[in-house]
Amino acid sequence: MARMKKNLGTGAMALAVALGAAACSDSDALGVRGPARLTVLLTDAPTDYIEEAMVDIGRVVLVPADSGAHITLAEEGTNGPVNLLDLQDAATSVLAEAEIQPGSYSQLRLIVQSATVKLKAPHRFTDGSTQKALTIPSGAQTGIKLLLRGSGGGDGPLEIPAGDLVLVVDFDASQSFRIQGNPNTPAGIRGMHFQPTLRVVVLDVAGSIAGKVTTALDSTRIDSLQVTARPTDAGLLEAYQTSTATGRTRANGTYTLPFVVPGQYVVKVTPADSTRDVDPDSIVVMVDLNEDQLGVDFVIDSVK
Repeated sequence: MARMKKNLGTGAMALAVALGAAACSDSDALGVRGPARLTVLLTDAPTDYIEEAMVDIGRVVLVPADSGAHITLAEEGTNGPVNLLDLQDAATSVLAEAEIQPGSYSQLRLIVQSATVKLKAPHRFTDGSTQKALTIPSGAQTGIKLLLRGSGGGDGPLEIPAGDLVLVVDFDASQSFRIQGNPNTPAGIRGMHFQPTLRVVVLDVAGSIAGKVTTALDSTRIDSLQVTARPTDAGLLEAYQTSTATGRTRANGTYTLPFVVPGQYVVKVTPADSTRDVDPDSIVVMVDLNEDQLGVDFVIDSVK
């Protein structure tokens, strides 16, 4: 399997697709291309109000660019539901393993079978329950189409060689599970809307963005703040697909956004208290191939 990047920190939920080639041999010198070994992994990070987010990705399918036969990497019922919130700090769970032929591939399709959430205490739904099975959008049932692009993030299908290659599909829990209602009012949480939100990147060229939020103000939280990195050029996206990376600050105010496609981003932090100003309110960052952009810092420095 390809070597994973070190110091990834906490990320949003992600599926890592590791494409490992067969071991090198004398046949490589003769130009013979062997099969690639494909492993699909799952990872995630914390999100507000939710204690458990059980998602069952029933089938994982790879689509060739030449309209050839689709390759099923995992059948329905292979793995069962996974609690996304158990998969934090780059912890992973294997979803599929298969051998494929090197070539051009245009899509990775994920078929979602079920999703159930359990609220964090003391939150409850207005009917008194803490757990609900969510309605799966029809598009997620028939297959979420994630476009595979060149390893540099450019146009065109992804070329998978008979060597090591890793894809990361970020299944963003903070965007995928939307509260209906307001937990901070007597009306409370009526329900939860499930709208799968994912992005994909080649790990071998992916970078990261990291920094710290600080403040000298009393009673101002610097933990669990949402940090977003939105590309200035999102490119072509299918339904359910996003190009925005999101994350949360840790207890000391630090954050890391791993698995970032090379490109230019606008990074923002959202204070827990909306009456606070952040300086600067956004920072434009350029991430090069396999680059870890450090020191993208913010200060909560005033009261509106």
